[in-house]
Amino acid sequence: MLASFIARPRGGLWDNPDFLRLWAAQTLSAVGTRFTREGLPIIAALTLGASAWDLGLLVALSALPGVIVSPFVGAWIDRTSRRRILILADLARAGALATLPVLAWFDAITIGHVIGVSTIVALFSMFFQTADNAYLPSVVERDQLLDGNAKLATTDAAAEVVGPALAGLAIQVFTAPFAILFDALSYLWSAFFLSSIKRPEIPVSPSEHAPDLWRETKEGLRFVFSHPVLRPLTLCIATLGFCLSFFAPLYVLYAVRDLAIPPGVLGFVIALGGISAVIGARLAGWAGRRFAPRRLLIGILIAYSVMLAFIPMAHGPLWMAVAFLCVSQLMGDALSVIFFTTVSTVRQMETPDSLRGREGGVFHLLTAGLGLVGALVAGSAADWLGIRPILFIGVLGALASTLWLLRMPKVPNV
Repeated sequence: MLASFIARPRGGLWDNPDFLRLWAAQTLSAVGTRFTREGLPIIAALTLGASAWDLGLLVALSALPGVIVSPFVGAWIDRTSRRRILILADLARAGALATLPVLAWFDAITIGHVIGVSTIVALFSMFFQTADNAYLPSVVERDQLLDGNAKLATTDAAAEVVGPALAGLAIQVFTAPFAILFDALSYLWSAFFLSSIKRPEIPVSPSEHAPDLWRETKEGLRFVFSHPVLRPLTLCIATLGFCLSFFAPLYVLYAVRDLAIPPGVLGFVIALGGISAVIGARLAGWAGRRFAPRRLLIGILIAYSVMLAFIPMAHGPLWMAVAFLCVSQLMGDALSVIFFTTVSTVRQMETPDSLRGREGGVFHLLTAGLGLVGALVAGSAADWLGIRPILFIGVLGALASTLWLLRMPKVPNV
């Protein structure tokens, strides 16, 4: 009986060895990403004494190169091996992050170096995310896309449970630059498993035109903005990304400085949200099959915005401030996972394979581009108005982003 209990599940994607390799590639890397996500702002805020404006600049400048080139990268991805791009992105990010502990050893880290590393990591993360969204349909069947996205989301959610807590402890014990070395090693792990995938990719459809990135980029823009489902969906996510970017450069500073929450405690707070995210990832498949995408996305986004409001509402002694953040993490993370898993599946099902890279490039251009502007606005406005009012504005904007989804037509359940 014990053997049957611990045996690997059978059927569906569990019998797809290449999906399992893809899944394994992202497992440890997902944990490592939390080390960098928590570590870079802490290096800037505590080690280098960065202000809210500096942190906003850190997020904005790191995103700028990826925003500029993302449509062209999408066109390139549609003409080359997507798996090769995934491996290249992993190796580039590992190399960039490995420089942090080296410079820390010589006490030579500057805010410029932190921004530079963050820029390289963000740029190649854009390569990875765009290629990854386009690559998954090459590894699984069309009717398994929702299950595949849900399983990958489960891994990411589980990483949110253990990653921030481990990152917080590692940062306190080893300091942030040396803790980030774990993320560099996790990218090498990912590259190894990606290189072992055997299933051939969907062949690139021959074009009647010679390669032309400008023309192909315009084709991607025209496809997204003429599509009745992708246009409102993309505009909704772009608006939401702008509003959530108010939180990206300010959350750690707000928690550590304004609420006086120690980094280790903050790591455990974020990890609690990962428990909710695991539940959300498990429910994403059921919700996608049970409810129509339009209805599901609108309902989930409204509820998520309400949970987001608990962050700027946090106040009082340490236990009370932590309690407010825990409510947001425990409830909001599950809703977020269901929402974005559904979004990814709808995008993949509505986009032909020959355009998936370009659709992803346009998606990144709008979401990350507005996120870049939002980070700059948030950083400068927080120094003027304070962090809490800016976070409240972000909550109201997230709620307003649901209006785009009212223009989205009804589509079959995913």
